[in-house]
Amino acid sequence: MSVMVLDVGGGTADATVHNCQALGGQVVLSEATCAEGALCGSVYVDKEFRSFYRDTVGAAAFDTWAVRNPSSLQQVMDRWEAVKCSFASNHSTSLADSLGQLGLGADGPGSGEVFRVSIPPDLQRLMALEQQAVIRQQQQGQASELVLSSAVMRQLFQGPVEEVCRLAVNQLKAARRQGNARPCSMVLLVGGFARSSYLQARVRAAVLGSGLADKVVVPPAPHAAVLGGVL
Repeated sequence: MSVMVLDVGGGTADATVHNCQALGGQVVLSEATCAEGALCGSVYVDKEFRSFYRDTVGAAAFDTWAVRNPSSLQQVMDRWEAVKCSFASNHSTSLADSLGQLGLGADGPGSGEVFRVSIPPDLQRLMALEQQAVIRQQQQGQASELVLSSAVMRQLFQGPVEEVCRLAVNQLKAARRQGNARPCSMVLLVGGFARSSYLQARVRAAVLGSGLADKVVVPPAPHAAVLGGVL
């Protein structure tokens, strides 16, 4: 049997396929192909959000506020972290729903859900009146929070998540070229970013849809799994 460990953390994603063989009463691991990695961790989703937030409230106001109020900025980013981890958490993780996440089927039941991140008063005071008016118009009079639709959330996740999926499938293809005729028995998705339900759904869709792996497994605490050893 073979197992791929897909470790997606804050900065990088790393994929390694291991062949597992019983030898003398023990399980012996060997790499099926050279490990690969990519710069597509969760910080790149954070970067997309920060850029979107800055553009929405106005670059000049945001830059001044970020310098003057670093603790307030941290509170906003902490709230974003909670939103990021909860996005798509109410979606089923079946292959059919995962394909829906990829735009290959109908949107899941949470497609109309919105997510909110505050615009602190100290930032609001720095914003141009025209910028506040635009936000109120776009958000039905709401200007104290940034409202993120599911479509916007998918846009923020898109680049890093697609790169993670490409990495996983390419690594499985590389293992196949090295002589692993059967599909990989299991893909273990671990690391801090693996807590994201949206990432889990997209990885399942990409990996299972490729036919190169039998299943995707996410440990109960994927961010801690790498510390204790996932294999």
